[in-house]
Amino acid sequence: MYDFSMDSPDTTPSYDSDTTSEERPSSQPSNTKIQAKFKIARPPPKSSQRLRLSPKLLLQIQQLPSNHRPVPVLEIWQPPLRKSKLTKGFPQRPKLSTSDIYATLNEPYITNKQSDEQDHPQEQDTQSNSIQEKDTVAAMCLPSHKNNPTSSIYFRDAKCIWQGSASSTGSEKSTCYRFVIKKEENTAGPEQCRMIMQWEKRTLSTDENETSGSPDNEYFVLMAIDRKARRKSRIATMSRVGFDISVRKSSILEHLRTCLALTEPVSAGSDLETWLYTLVLTLGVSVAFQEGWLGSQ
Repeated sequence: MYDFSMDSPDTTPSYDSDTTSEERPSSQPSNTKIQAKFKIARPPPKSSQRLRLSPKLLLQIQQLPSNHRPVPVLEIWQPPLRKSKLTKGFPQRPKLSTSDIYATLNEPYITNKQSDEQDHPQEQDTQSNSIQEKDTVAAMCLPSHKNNPTSSIYFRDAKCIWQGSASSTGSEKSTCYRFVIKKEENTAGPEQCRMIMQWEKRTLSTDENETSGSPDNEYFVLMAIDRKARRKSRIATMSRVGFDISVRKSSILEHLRTCLALTEPVSAGSDLETWLYTLVLTLGVSVAFQEGWLGSQ
C-alpha cells in the first residue's frame, strides 16, 4: 500500500505524466471526451462603498460553445455586510467574511448530453430576481493573513471541501496552488489524500522585444494528481481572459470519476461534466483572486 503521509505538500514526487500528450493540439476532435472554453467578463467599474450593503459582482464566466451564443454560467461575488443566508443548505456551512467570494449559477452549462440541435433554455429575467434568490453553488474562504495561509472551497452539492495552499514546484520553483479533499473537522481519509488538484503557473514563450516576466504572459495549468497511481494529468488552462478545459483520455475520466466520488456528493448520480466545470472554474477563480487578477479587491 502506498503511504501518502510520506509526501509533504511542499515536495514534488515523480509521477507518470500525461502533460506532453495533452499539450499537443488534436487533429481528431471526436476523441475529446470533455472540452469547453469559458470567457471571463468583468462588469463596468463602480464607486466603492465603505460599508457594502449589497453583494459586489466581480466577474461573470461565460461558456463559449461553438454553435451557441455565449452562455453566462457562473457569477462571482463578494458578500455584503449581512450575508447569513448565502450558504444556507451547504453540508458544511462556511462563515463568509466580506473579503471572501462566492459563486452563483446563472444558466446551466452546455454539456455533451445536449444534442447540437437542442436550443439552450431562454435567458432568465435576472432583473426580476434578487441576488439573494440566486443559487449559491460554491463559497471560497480565502487566506486572510500569513498565519492562515490556506483557502477552503465549499460546494453546495458535496459533503467534503477542498483545502488549498500556495507553494512552489519544479526546478524553477514556480508558484503552484495545491487543493486536497477534506472531510468535516478538517480531516481527510486515506482515499481522500490520494487526489490532488494543482494549478501551476507557467510563462508563455515571448518574442525578443517582449518582457518574459510580463504579467500578461502568465497563465496556469491545472494538473489532476493521483498519488496512489503516481499519475499526473493536465485537464485545464487558465489565463486572465478565460479557461480551456480538455479531457481526452478515458484513463483521466476514470481518475475524475474517482475524485468526484471521494468528495461525497449529496445526490447520487451527479453529472461528471457539470461537476468538473464548476470545480475547475471555482478553484481557478480562487487562484486568480489571490494572484490579483480580478482587479481591485
